Amino acid sequence: MYQETKLTLQATQPRRVLTLFLLTVPLVCLGCSRGGDDIKLAPVSGVVTMDGKPLTNAIVIFSPQKGNPSSGRTDSSGNYTLTYRDQLKGAVPGSHGITIITAPPESPRQSEDSGVAEVIPVDTFANSDQGVPKLKLPKDTFKKDPIPERYNSKSELKKEVVEGKNKFDFELQSK
Repeated sequence: MYQETKLTLQATQPRRVLTLFLLTVPLVCLGCSRGGDDIKLAPVSGVVTMDGKPLTNAIVIFSPQKGNPSSGRTDSSGNYTLTYRDQLKGAVPGSHGITIITAPPESPRQSEDSGVAEVIPVDTFANSDQGVPKLKLPKDTFKKDPIPERYNSKSELKKEVVEGKNKFDFELQSK
């Protein structure tokens, strides 16, 4: 009788594992789903100038107190439009810290005057320890940024993004 019970348990164990697996997989997939449909974004655009002239090829980053940042690249007229992750246009409503940095050169396949914001991938800022390959950067990458620190690494710029259209112009001074 003991052997019969043992055989019955061994025969049902694979079914239990399969049942558990089939119940768990949909829950895991549901938890990993994009879920971005409930994110409310407000359109944000504007013009960046330095010393009264349009600032070309700068990255404008809006960082909310909670959530992911939005960013946009300025065109030759200094215009930018923010893009959130997954190429969604806009920024999360609320208070944002603003950082403006000089962008790396655009690749040849991008148009300088496209007026379309470029998202900086989060992976750009990750360590190579996390499985992200190291970036090969041009020699002059770490030269002094022509945009003063008070607008980037030590920025105290803040803006409130509200529902509806938001237009924020930034008039930077080099001195």
